[in-house]
Amino acid sequence: MTPALSPLSGTTGLMRTDPVTFEIIRNGLYAVCEEMKTVLMRTSFSPLLSLSADLSCAILDPRGDVAAQGNDIPVHLGAMPFTGRAVLAAFPLDTWRAGDGVLLNDPYLGGTHLPDMSLLMPVFVDDAVVAFSATRVHWPDVGGIAAGSSSISDEILKEGLRIPPVKIIEAGRLRQDMMDLILANVRVPSDRFGDFRAQQAANLRGVRRLQELGARYGRAALETVLRESQDYSHLQVQHRLAALPDCDVSASEPLDGDGFTTDPASLMIAVRIRKRGTTFDVDFAGTAPAARGPVNAPFPVTASAVYYTLIGLAGGGIPPNSGAYAAATVHAPEGCLVRARYPSPVVAANTETSNRIVDILLRALGQAYPERVPAGSYGSACVYTLGGPDAARGRPFVHYETIGGGMGGRSGGDGQSGMRVHMGNTMNLPVEAMEAQMPLRFHAYELVAESGGAGRWRGGAGVRKVVEVLGAGVQASVLGERTSTAAAGIDGGAPGGRASFAIRDGAGVARTLESKSGPHRLAPGDRLEMQTAGGGGWGRRDPAADQKGHAS
Repeated sequence: MTPALSPLSGTTGLMRTDPVTFEIIRNGLYAVCEEMKTVLMRTSFSPLLSLSADLSCAILDPRGDVAAQGNDIPVHLGAMPFTGRAVLAAFPLDTWRAGDGVLLNDPYLGGTHLPDMSLLMPVFVDDAVVAFSATRVHWPDVGGIAAGSSSISDEILKEGLRIPPVKIIEAGRLRQDMMDLILANVRVPSDRFGDFRAQQAANLRGVRRLQELGARYGRAALETVLRESQDYSHLQVQHRLAALPDCDVSASEPLDGDGFTTDPASLMIAVRIRKRGTTFDVDFAGTAPAARGPVNAPFPVTASAVYYTLIGLAGGGIPPNSGAYAAATVHAPEGCLVRARYPSPVVAANTETSNRIVDILLRALGQAYPERVPAGSYGSACVYTLGGPDAARGRPFVHYETIGGGMGGRSGGDGQSGMRVHMGNTMNLPVEAMEAQMPLRFHAYELVAESGGAGRWRGGAGVRKVVEVLGAGVQASVLGERTSTAAAGIDGGAPGGRASFAIRDGAGVARTLESKSGPHRLAPGDRLEMQTAGGGGWGRRDPAADQKGHAS
């Protein structure tokens, strides 16, 4: 069951702050998160952050709940309350000093997967902690057996450096011994240190802006709005749920594989959703036990997929925060694939499993509310990593990238093509920038024609990307989905096209890869060929319209 979020102050629907002040401060909190993101992107070293924005910013209240968040990565942000709880359990509120910073990435202590580094810093107003500025940043490498820290392994200890909550900054002073220990265990440490400094700068900007809000409106008003913003979202979700018919629906689908097996029974995710009035209860009973490979989801990742789905079902205009999340109750058997225990490997849960969980939730909800949910998506972030020596530049390199795919069709519109959908929200990495910085050459980056499922509203198209390795000693890994289970259509729509992965050597001979694969050693001239899946169609396709579409 979901760990109880803090009691909400506004369950009566009454607010203590006047509406004008409430809206000014509430929107100010959101603006702070967006400014933090701007600082981070402009000052980070890695293209994954500066160009792709694989990062998230939030403001937590003194209990660790999310009061406000940016338009960032859902899987990062839905798990953030668990991060706040873990940090405060390790460092109680009365132990903090101005300028402190706590770093963690442990998926079993409030993190998501090891590459996601979380930093929390306290906000003092009138000598009291009123909030925390929080960032979660995907480092392109955190050690482990393969460049990019995203490959196949059978325990988390092989995935990279695992960091419980540690006070990396004390009263504004960096603990250099701790930072040296971290950097000694990652690839390209100079870039990782630059990314950390960018993260610290973003947190400090958040602290400063929140202190300015406190100085302008008073500590009491700021503290009150931090809670009332959550009350507002909670009540909005409940109001929207109350307007929907009750339902009791279920669905199940297997993952493609975990790098060791493709047996569907070993990779099955099952869910039952009971909606009664304003309650939204999600139960993953019947899900397979934890897998050997890295597709296992820590509970915060699973919960974040449920929160995302609930807010989407409720409809637009609801600020996402812990208040909105508290409207859902999540159950999952301890030790199953979606509630993994140490030492299960988890790196693919953020990118692959979380997206498949969302699709399974939507497939269930489509039985009750087909007009409110899209068809199945490409169900993945399609991660590929490349790393090794860069002889031309005299330094090692690590390239981590996600590839978009097809979104499911939805009532009133075709699915978008080549997009990161659901639990990810990263942007495109320009081919020109990658070729200028790394020993890589891109030969294709294109939409896959006819890969979206047919329907009244078609699914979006998948993407084909081909990258050639120019140097020796390069490792490659891929984490994808939907090579075997296509994105399902809804209400009569057709499934989308499937994904595929291969390595083609310099002689043109291709070797097909499973959806989770690596690390592979590549030779100069070898090409990694990847194709993401298309989205499912929504509704039955009118044959006349289909003929017209093909003719045009």
